[in-house]
Amino acid sequence: MIKFSRRFVPVLACAAGLVAVAAPTASAYDGNPLDGTEGFGVFIHHDALLGSTESEGPVAVGGNLSFGAGYNVALNTAGSYTADGDARPTGLLVGGRVDFPGSDPTGVLKVLGDGYVKIGDPTGAGVLTTDANGAAVATHVVAAGSGYDSTPRIELSARQPAAAVTRGSLPDFDARFTAFRTRATAMAACAENVQLLDGNGNPYPDQNDLPPGAQVKIHLTADRTNVLRLTGTQLNRIGQLTFLDQPTTAAPLVIVVDTNATGHALAWNSPTFAGLDPAGISALLWDFPDATSITHASGDTINGTLYAPSARLTDLDASNIQGDIVVESLVHGSRTNTGPSGGEMHYFPFTAHVSCDGESSTPSPSPSPTPSATPSPNNGPGPSTSPSRSTPSSPSTTANPSTPATPGASPRQPAGPSPAPGEQLAQTGADTGTRWIAAAGLLTTAAGALALRASRRRRH
Repeated sequence: MIKFSRRFVPVLACAAGLVAVAAPTASAYDGNPLDGTEGFGVFIHHDALLGSTESEGPVAVGGNLSFGAGYNVALNTAGSYTADGDARPTGLLVGGRVDFPGSDPTGVLKVLGDGYVKIGDPTGAGVLTTDANGAAVATHVVAAGSGYDSTPRIELSARQPAAAVTRGSLPDFDARFTAFRTRATAMAACAENVQLLDGNGNPYPDQNDLPPGAQVKIHLTADRTNVLRLTGTQLNRIGQLTFLDQPTTAAPLVIVVDTNATGHALAWNSPTFAGLDPAGISALLWDFPDATSITHASGDTINGTLYAPSARLTDLDASNIQGDIVVESLVHGSRTNTGPSGGEMHYFPFTAHVSCDGESSTPSPSPSPTPSATPSPNNGPGPSTSPSRSTPSSPSTTANPSTPATPGASPRQPAGPSPAPGEQLAQTGADTGTRWIAAAGLLTTAAGALALRASRRRRH
């Protein structure tokens, strides 16, 4: 038997102690996921139908726009995006064309707040700044060849020069939405740190199985990003969501909703919100990283930013949405007055900074002093992870998300971009893990050499 002197014990103990070393936790996301929306309260990749009733802030549509009998944009503010050479901010931006044939024949879309209009493709549109009598008046955008007061029309409260309607470059919607999808997926990897509490303030025994109409309360922690994960089924079982603490700019709340089990679609029956102050709405974000279709079917006002960059949002509920909206395409209400009406979209820009770590890795076992050449996979039993609380899987970047069947729409999924300045996306930590393994190998080799040396000394 080989015996070791005390001076060799610490070396061997160090090598054996590798079992306690855990891989460092990776940062999942760090930044403001709304960077790139240019201050628009509603930011849409492709086509939009603005049927009813209004958006109190500015609206940006990357594709084509159609509208209903009566719709208001920029009721309270025209926002902060002012194109080069313009005297006023843009209340309505259309990257494609205005679809007059696809709009209500009597439709009037009003751009208020003295906001301007920008149209990327003026095909089929005419811009008029004088009325039938030749008098200088507020600008109207009508179907080509139609009169000043014809319908359907876009009616401004400001007198914007006709050339300014189509002048200047517009945001690159494809690049922006590639970044938004990357961020949505990154935030879905954030470690969950918020529990669901019952009406008495006690944690639900099974966080994955809520009763229908559940009265849910949540505690938030100051000075960190709070993260809650739900499935679409769980979300629809919440009857009331009560905030025991307010989300803040320094301590926002990100709610990640996984719709994988329902085919990436959600018919949302929104809960009643309690205990949430107006300032807290601007620090609450709903992240739908894998959804391709969301319908606001019924329920109360939705509070917080709706961040679903791969989803078509259909809002046919009269309740409002209070927060930014980032979606692939939008149907807000009906094209005619005979259909269901959407609620109002209230302007609550997301102002918080999201900073969260990914799920911590389970410490790896110490390497054997004589590891096998081909490691065997671990097929033994382990802790079960419920699929209802899993990290959502994002839609394939090569697949086209669902979009409205509006002519001119061509869904695109560009390749993933580099992170925008000031933000950090997920890090794999592979290099760090490799260094730990190399260190373990060196220590094991050193221990073996020292043991052999000790043996030889004992023999002599």
